[in-house]
Amino acid sequence: MTDRFLPCSEARRILSRTGLMRRLAAFTPRWVGSIPLNIHGSGADIDIVCSATNGLTAFRMALEALAAGLPGSRVDDNEHAGEASVIARLVVEEVPVEVFGRERPVETHESYVHWLAEHRLLGLAEDRLRVDIRAAKADGLKTEPAFAHCLKLGGDPWVELLKLASPGDDALRGLIRRAGYTTR
Repeated sequence: MTDRFLPCSEARRILSRTGLMRRLAAFTPRWVGSIPLNIHGSGADIDIVCSATNGLTAFRMALEALAAGLPGSRVDDNEHAGEASVIARLVVEEVPVEVFGRERPVETHESYVHWLAEHRLLGLAEDRLRVDIRAAKADGLKTEPAFAHCLKLGGDPWVELLKLASPGDDALRGLIRRAGYTTR
């Protein structure tokens, strides 16, 4: 694996070349995380969330088949927020890829809802927010705490970002404006 900076366009090419999204199509894969938001640093992994509505066993078997030909890869049972899940840590073309799945639709996964909120916020704010998020992450914060820090959110960053998935654009613009990131 490499600790180099992976441009979003290169990550997209890796996903395309390897057919990873196509191979996971039965599990409604969604590419999420910091790379498609362009707020990542060196060593960022490609994150994919999936729906294992046909059961975690079938999902695990599909991930094990993917990992079998990829040295340094592994598949583990996982528990996240008290809920069973499966996570694969793959190494694809020397790039780390994490594939995560639960037995419910992707659209209800907290990581996906966070990603949607982050995408909307970045689209509504001036680009300085993206720059400041990158800097906060470079200082050691995870993505959700970086957003909470920059937008001056109180409370648990993961809970607060879930709340930001549903307000309309005007409400988000107000939040962005109060945090000092003017809106377009």
